[in-house]
Amino acid sequence: MKNTVKSGKIAALITGSLFLSACFRVQVIRHVDNPDVYFANLHKQIEQIERENPRRLGRAHDLCLFVYEHGEDQIIKLTIPLWIVNLAIDAGHEAAENDREWRKWKSRYDLDWDVLHDLGQFGPGLLVAVDDEQDKVLIWLK
Repeated sequence: MKNTVKSGKIAALITGSLFLSACFRVQVIRHVDNPDVYFANLHKQIEQIERENPRRLGRAHDLCLFVYEHGEDQIIKLTIPLWIVNLAIDAGHEAAENDREWRKWKSRYDLDWDVLHDLGQFGPGLLVAVDDEQDKVLIWLK
């Protein structure tokens, strides 16, 4: 009986891992000499999304992250379904609630978990763009 339960847990873990790995996409582009070209193309795509839906109506389903790491000369593109992001935020929130340092950080930066939990409410479009002349980050919803 114990072996059956243990085998069931292992099978569930393997199946869950395979399922989740199929849900998000990661792409790494190495030896990037001019990241501005990549970012300009993405800005055009995001602008098109926002032109088609200027009031950002509807729900977004994916969180997209595009990062250029200057020291590594590489770009990382990540697309994750929002339901996985929400699961991670819930787990982080639950784990952090009992952490005294976290509560200090949360109160200092006035972080509202409820807003973070439902990023899809903002609709498709740009969330964050950072360009410090070396590293670059774009985060958007689609």
